[in-house]
Amino acid sequence: MPDYYSQLPEFLRNYYGRWVWHKVPASGLVKHIADDGTECLSVRVQLPPAGFLSAETLRVLARLTRSYALVGRRTSRQGFEIVGVDPAKLNILLYKLKEEGFTVGGTGKSLHQLKGCTCYLHCQNAAIDAPSIMKVLADHFYDSILKDNYPARLKISVGGCPNQCGGGVEADIGILGIFQDYPEVDDKKIIETGTNIDFLISWCPVNAMKPKETASGLSVEIKQDLCVRCTSCVLATQEGIVMGQARGVAIAAGGRNGSLKKGSCLGRVVFPFVPAVPLDYEVLVKKVEAIVQCWSLCANPGERIGDLIERIGWEEFMAEVNPLPSW
Repeated sequence: MPDYYSQLPEFLRNYYGRWVWHKVPASGLVKHIADDGTECLSVRVQLPPAGFLSAETLRVLARLTRSYALVGRRTSRQGFEIVGVDPAKLNILLYKLKEEGFTVGGTGKSLHQLKGCTCYLHCQNAAIDAPSIMKVLADHFYDSILKDNYPARLKISVGGCPNQCGGGVEADIGILGIFQDYPEVDDKKIIETGTNIDFLISWCPVNAMKPKETASGLSVEIKQDLCVRCTSCVLATQEGIVMGQARGVAIAAGGRNGSLKKGSCLGRVVFPFVPAVPLDYEVLVKKVEAIVQCWSLCANPGERIGDLIERIGWEEFMAEVNPLPSW
């Protein structure tokens, strides 16, 4: 592996492990403070859904980083931070970013960069199109990216299928693509492609498959009472098993990931099935809005959604969310 540490600017190498605090002077700006009081200013830039970047966009970000800061980095939520910004050049950098069409924000008590998987762009097992859902939600809550108008930070993640490769139930609000129908087995294709039946059965994480004798050879049968529709069996076959076309999302709330105070926590399902109908995803957006509205009205300052649920209890939280307008 390359020695990435040697590629860090000297300033960051000298203060490696010495950052003790940070402040958010304005939306999109983070000021890191070292043990000796030294400050390092970063600008957080919102990126397209799933963090897809063209070579042209990368060149723009590289040019701006080279001109106004020390280094750039991708964030864990698929955004971009320009690190070590010269305070004297901050306003020029912000103007240049706006001129190039970038949004600066997503820090503090705001909606942070939406995170999700690539789905149909790069995966054969998606139930829904996460990037388009992320785009619609980011547009709907756009003002909340720019302002600290929430009780605490808000993170929304969208996973295209139950495997949640791009995140989902570890966020304040998690949207997870689900299949209503069980996988469909084509015995003829299973046999013709020479599928290793033992391997296929072992690939199921919940032991929901068993061998099935047919007139043409050995195939498999899926036990619907055990199947969790995770798509693992589709991954294990070249052909022969496909997921059904009845698809939508489940929406969970109260998750968190990497919190230093309370540790990680998985969210609980608020809406078990919501249609995911493009292009505007109207029903889905309104369900998310219901959760955000309940949290905004009921939370104490500094309380994330999971903290609110812990304080008032799941039953009361559900009672507060569900009486909001039905759709």
